[in-house]
Amino acid sequence: MKRCALLLLVALYAVPVSSDDKKDDKKKDDKKGKPVAAPVVVDPVMDADAKLAAGDVDGAIKVLEAAMSTNGAAALKLGVLREGKGEVDVAVDAYRAAAATLSGPAKGEALGRMAVAQDSRGMGEAGATAEAALAADPEGVWPTIAVSRHRAHEGKPDEAIALAQKAVAAGGGAAATAALARAQESKGDMKAAEATYREAIAADPKAVSATVGLATVLRKTGRAGEAEPMLAQVIEASPGAVEAYKEMARVKIALKRPQDAVADANLAAAMAENDPDAQELVVEVRVAGALQSVAAGQTDLAVADLTQLRDQKPDSVVVRLGLAKAMAARRDTAGALAELQKAVELDPKNAEAQYQHGYVLLRMKGDAAAAAAALQKATALEPGNTAYATALGSALVGAQQFAPAIDVLTRLVGQPDYKQADGFVSLGQAYVQGKRYKEALPVLQKATSIAPENADAWATLGWAHFGLKDAAKFKESAGKARTLGYKEPTLLAYLKRIESGETIK
Repeated sequence: MKRCALLLLVALYAVPVSSDDKKDDKKKDDKKGKPVAAPVVVDPVMDADAKLAAGDVDGAIKVLEAAMSTNGAAALKLGVLREGKGEVDVAVDAYRAAAATLSGPAKGEALGRMAVAQDSRGMGEAGATAEAALAADPEGVWPTIAVSRHRAHEGKPDEAIALAQKAVAAGGGAAATAALARAQESKGDMKAAEATYREAIAADPKAVSATVGLATVLRKTGRAGEAEPMLAQVIEASPGAVEAYKEMARVKIALKRPQDAVADANLAAAMAENDPDAQELVVEVRVAGALQSVAAGQTDLAVADLTQLRDQKPDSVVVRLGLAKAMAARRDTAGALAELQKAVELDPKNAEAQYQHGYVLLRMKGDAAAAAAALQKATALEPGNTAYATALGSALVGAQQFAPAIDVLTRLVGQPDYKQADGFVSLGQAYVQGKRYKEALPVLQKATSIAPENADAWATLGWAHFGLKDAAKFKESAGKARTLGYKEPTLLAYLKRIESGETIK
């Protein structure tokens, strides 16, 4: 009996629970509540990095833009990405947003990058931003780079070089190396600047500023043809790179194609509304077009056009320079000098204005002493410019300042790549007029080997032989000068007498 009762009890407990009972249990569980999952917080910078790793640059930019106003790190990274695409104005806004929320070294980096970007766009506030960056992080790489570039603009190349070298040593990479090149360029050391720009490009082939800087150096050293394809590649890769369009326009002007430069200059001016350099470039292109008329023999037309432009823009050094060149071509010495004097008054640090002023004083007015003063200023501003140094040496010889002439010209012709006869001729003239005839001989022989048709070189060599009382070689050299059309009467008179049998006394 007991066994039957136990089996009945087990059976009762095995009966399935009804659905109503299950609902009641669920309600009880719901009342207790389930654990709520924690929200997933996504770091926008990490998210952007993941998208960049997958090649989704636009996606990364969208993520960073969404967080820019509240996340300084996101804004800073956004600025870097935008600048890398040549979108400098947008990058500046991003860096500004980053600086507003960051502090310490991070703020210094944001302001430093912002100053460099502003500088590349010709924004006047770049200097103030650079100083603010340095105040935020006195030892930071980017603040140091920014201030170096600003010092170069201020005409303090040695300080700029020291700062850039500090940034390079601190691991500033291509940007620091490009800043060093910019500082070397501002000092007039084009050879060093070229090598340093190339080093920056090797470290970062996509570095826009370094490539534009190299193109500028190539143009300034007479190799604009090499610069053009470099700039074309930059523009294709970064269509928003205003500085590349500006330099492209100047390269085309140097290549005597001002009409081709119009589109680049206008586009740069349209893209960079607050860039005075871009606005001035449009005027520069117009001046170059007028000077092309001079080359075509339409000098009066060029003078009229440039005079009208000068009246519209009386403070434009570019216009004053262009008008002076046109007037010089018309042999209007007084008019050319008036324009050049105003040009150097407007911008005493404009090397080209100082050079043109000295050149007109020397070649058209014959005032060698005044010319030497102007040309010394030009060479001080651009020590690496061989045309300026050659003209200075000639002016010093004309002013009978033989010792400084020999110093300037010896350094000039001693450059491995210097191959211009004029510098050797002027050095030879300084030696001859200083009665240092033996020292003159190798210099003048070099001049005649470089330019066998240069009558001045042969004439000066003749005078060196005359000073050494070598009648045979005097007749040979002076006779060559006469054959080449040399007209100076004193040499020709002596040549005639020596050929008739007189001895050199």
